[in-house]
Amino acid sequence: MFLHIISPRAALLAGAALLTAAAPGAAQSPAAAGAAPAASSSPNVEEIVVTAQKREQKLNDVGLTVTAVSAQALQARNITTLADIAQVVPGLVFSTSASNTPVYTLRGVGFNDTTLGSYPDVSVYLDEAPLPFPVMTKLTAFDLERVEVLKGPQGTLFGNNATGGAINYIAAKPTKTFQAGAILGYGRFNTIDGEAYVSGPVTETLSARVSGKVTRADGWQRSFTTGEKTGNTRNYAGRVQLRWEPTDRLRVALNANGWLEKGEPPAVQLIAVRNQGPANPVTNAPIAPNNPRDADFSSNINPYLDNRLWQGIGRIDYDFTDDLTVTSLTSYTDYEQKMAFDGDGTVQNNADFRFFGGGIKSFSQELRLANGGSGPFRFIAGLNYSSDKSRDTSELDYRDSTINTGTAPFLGGIFRSAFRANQNMKNYAAFGNVEYDVGNLTFKGGVRYTESKRKANSCFFGVAAEGSNAPFAPLYTFFANLLRGQQGLPPIALTPDDTLGCLTINSTGLLGGAPTYLPGEFLGKLNEDNLSWRAGVDFKPRPGMLLYANVAKGYKAGSFPSVAASTTQQSQPVTQESLMSYEAGLKASLIDRTLQANVAAFYYDYQDRQIRSKIADPNFGLLDALANVPKSTVKGFEIELTATPVRGLNAYANFTYIDAKVKEYVGINPETGAVGQNFDGAKLPYTPNYQLSTGVSYDFPVSDSLNGFGGADLTFRSDTSAFIGASYLFEIRDYTLVDLRAGIRDSADRWSFQVWGKNVFNKYYWDNVAFFFDTVTRWPARPASYGATFSVKFR
Repeated sequence: MFLHIISPRAALLAGAALLTAAAPGAAQSPAAAGAAPAASSSPNVEEIVVTAQKREQKLNDVGLTVTAVSAQALQARNITTLADIAQVVPGLVFSTSASNTPVYTLRGVGFNDTTLGSYPDVSVYLDEAPLPFPVMTKLTAFDLERVEVLKGPQGTLFGNNATGGAINYIAAKPTKTFQAGAILGYGRFNTIDGEAYVSGPVTETLSARVSGKVTRADGWQRSFTTGEKTGNTRNYAGRVQLRWEPTDRLRVALNANGWLEKGEPPAVQLIAVRNQGPANPVTNAPIAPNNPRDADFSSNINPYLDNRLWQGIGRIDYDFTDDLTVTSLTSYTDYEQKMAFDGDGTVQNNADFRFFGGGIKSFSQELRLANGGSGPFRFIAGLNYSSDKSRDTSELDYRDSTINTGTAPFLGGIFRSAFRANQNMKNYAAFGNVEYDVGNLTFKGGVRYTESKRKANSCFFGVAAEGSNAPFAPLYTFFANLLRGQQGLPPIALTPDDTLGCLTINSTGLLGGAPTYLPGEFLGKLNEDNLSWRAGVDFKPRPGMLLYANVAKGYKAGSFPSVAASTTQQSQPVTQESLMSYEAGLKASLIDRTLQANVAAFYYDYQDRQIRSKIADPNFGLLDALANVPKSTVKGFEIELTATPVRGLNAYANFTYIDAKVKEYVGINPETGAVGQNFDGAKLPYTPNYQLSTGVSYDFPVSDSLNGFGGADLTFRSDTSAFIGASYLFEIRDYTLVDLRAGIRDSADRWSFQVWGKNVFNKYYWDNVAFFFDTVTRWPARPASYGATFSVKFR
């Protein structure tokens, strides 16, 4: 009951209390926040090296807002999923979606479109190689050295589509001495997590590392009407790395990795029914209880996951001189998707989806030249090319679960439909970045020119009811002739051959140069270019202290949606968005390096933000589409405090405030269908005003050979909404989570054993809300989980 009534003020006081209990203002490195170091470690804050600017630098020397989470912290806090990572990074929000695609929003900047071919606002990389689409990132977080999250536009070095920031997974690398290790965990719902690696030399110049991860768990959700279970996990991931150093000047690294996602997607919970009436079979569907485990789903659609990815990365570094290095970075990624998802939260087939034949093939090549980091003048210059091809095919099933009749009788006998959307994207870029030291000042500047070319073709087509011919012909003939009649055109009649093709009605009045309203395939092109840039200055009044100020502009490429389009109006693209960022910050190591304080304030001028919205379709009412929001703003600040007051005792507290609002947008309300609504002053979605995380850990000697350790973490997030202008029904409410852990380890850190609990007070919360046709549903987060983990290392 305590957590149900905790307020933002109480959460802030709790964080302050934890830091006060730890020390008079002392904190640990952000990179290891939450980790339990060996009792013999120094009480000083440990310096961490990052590659946030594509060169190795101490975190306190990087004039950007960067959160780095070490492998030690990931393991100590049992962080194993994307949702877990979002909980520990201030300003980062993770949301689940219908196609099982993760959606990242960072400081109010994000794109909630789950089309496979939609670029994100927060780009993700593995060792600087792009994972350009969010769906590719789901099972990458294993055998890592650290995770770096860069905030604000990162277009100059990381390219288009990093308007909100960039997440870089740094994989643990091959070693020149033999090392091996394994982690085995068991938790609630019979969850088994296994991870292992072997690393070492193959020859004098070649080293290798092989690692893998397996997760298996029983279904954690159940139908509250039929008793069936769902939500089981069967995930497998692996990585093979080679590092070859034939000379002192040449380094070659190869990384082959991949994963297989089996099991079942999380089930949504029905929270409301729209368009109620006796003709609507879901009118009397039961509303889900306020329990994350209770969710209804259609048994005949059999929700499942069968997705896989493989990626190859090749990197070559050659030192022309002692101070000049050329780098070639090549990557190819192949993703295939097959899955089924119940979108309505009922046992009926009201909005059930099958995603089949979907996939992405992505190629990227970067070539850059950089000098060393020891002199007063530092530069990076390069060229980048990428080619991405996506295909997105889905079937929508709204038959009754027992008979071949639709649950939407007003659709005129339509029982199943399908749509596909194919996109080809090519991007060309040239970039440069310079830094110049003048005394205690560093002047910085960067620029990147990008040219983006995108082609799309999409098609909405009918799937015949069993034992009959395509039922769409009469209905779509009727709708097409309605549009033609409005323009004084003669009526048409579709032949049986026509009904087997694309049924999206051309709503522009032009097809092949003649005025018409005939069904057919949608074809689109989008060619754009932009100039991203950054300028800033760093000031170092003393070692361990940095003040910085940056102005930057970034862009995200335009995009076509993947939708079941009634007319081509739905298939129209959004154009590129831009973000102007103003940011200033402070990084300071204080009190003899026992306190690390990071503070940043920022203001974003956000132009043409891309959103998933609705249109008022003349045939079917509210249907999905993309839209641009002309102007919005984001302003806020972050405070990160980490302390190591005495040997073995660590504490941290992070607080983020964000005010993200629309300044100019007149459009359709996706909830009510109201056309021409003025959204000025509305909050941007997936952006809590307040985020707080705080925790403490303690490592202490038990004997000469054993150490004990324990820790606690608290996370609070205020409420937000699922889309602009949403009512309380689409609210993502505030929540507070508490995690606990305790264990014992060998003093030489050769093995450890810990018991842990996550969301130990079983807080009921959710990370997204959506509606498909007649139902409003939410994605509940997992309930309380607990278990034990054993790890061992060999050296």
